[in-house]
Amino acid sequence: MHIRPAQATDLTGITRLFFATVNNVNSKDYSAEHIQAWAEAALDQEYWQSKIDSLYFWVAETEDSELLGFISLTPEGYLDHIFVHDKHQNEGIATALLTILEEKARDLGLTKIDSDVSITAKPFFDQQGYVVEKENRKEWKGLVFVNYRMVKDLE
Repeated sequence: MHIRPAQATDLTGITRLFFATVNNVNSKDYSAEHIQAWAEAALDQEYWQSKIDSLYFWVAETEDSELLGFISLTPEGYLDHIFVHDKHQNEGIATALLTILEEKARDLGLTKIDSDVSITAKPFFDQQGYVVEKENRKEWKGLVFVNYRMVKDLE
């Protein structure tokens, strides 16, 4: 596995991975209506391109360039996205991506990372030393999504 900064040429792979992961992994914790609304975000190419352009955004890939996962960080220390290919769960990809992100955050002089974490991702973040600050109930597309604001102190 190789981790590198995301490029514009990764856009299609990122949106496909996002769509598949939401549909095949997050579907165990959210309703069909929630999954449909969430997965539709894969269609917004401008949104994803703006994230690649404006954030610290990395992809993990195999030797033959198969996309395995991605992660992104704002300059302020917000972990915006982390998704791992639905066929490559529990292979250490998320941990490797998070390690790169946390190293970058420290290099930037940040003292903490925070994120709004799905029900599905919460156990992973618990294992990585993140702590729940609060439970969120966010309304989006007429549905209420439950997730968790989680924080990790880097000091």
